[in-house]
Amino acid sequence: MVTNIVQPEVQRYIRGLLPPRDEIFYEMEQEAKEKIIPIVEPEVGHLLYWLAFTKKSTKVLEIGTAIGYSTLWIARAVLPLGGEITTLEINAPRAEAAGRYFRKAGVADKIKLVLGDAREILFELTGPYDFIFLDAAKGKYVEFLDKCIDLLQPGGILVAEDVFMRGMVISGEIDKRRNKTAVARLRSYLEEVMEHKSIETIIVPVGDGIAISTKKDITNRCENR
Repeated sequence: MVTNIVQPEVQRYIRGLLPPRDEIFYEMEQEAKEKIIPIVEPEVGHLLYWLAFTKKSTKVLEIGTAIGYSTLWIARAVLPLGGEITTLEINAPRAEAAGRYFRKAGVADKIKLVLGDAREILFELTGPYDFIFLDAAKGKYVEFLDKCIDLLQPGGILVAEDVFMRGMVISGEIDKRRNKTAVARLRSYLEEVMEHKSIETIIVPVGDGIAISTKKDITNRCENR
């Protein structure tokens, strides 16, 4: 089974080049490690920040908050521009922890934290958003794809996290039977985003695999023909 998408020495080198993080990030990393809560790697957090920063994103939707680690990375780029973030989390204790960290960071009033099932909440949203970060149950990515594209404004970015699922998507070796369906659906997600007519996608082997899609501006494409 492929467990390290990026060679450990490469990962260590990249992390060593990252700018110093605010103390709150180290605190969150420690809590996630102690409580075995999945959060993005620091280099993935920096990538999210960079994408939102270069895009000058101001309206963000995050699907899967956990304890708010990725949210705060994105917030560093979005909030100074007067932007807003809506983040969805189904797990009450994790949402409570996220709210605590948002308050500690002084940004709780600028982040809308919604507790509930994304399978219901997502389809009630109207958008548009210029940045969507998808980090929910991996087996739901395909189910959420078309709605995420609908919610994106032209030129907007959709980032899907953990698309290699600890390497199982690549190797086909499943560690537990219950993960078989999720792996199959992640493979379907990657095939769909690469072939979808409304978006352009690149898959980046960083962290546990990131799929970055941008919504095409069909109107301008037609007008420029």
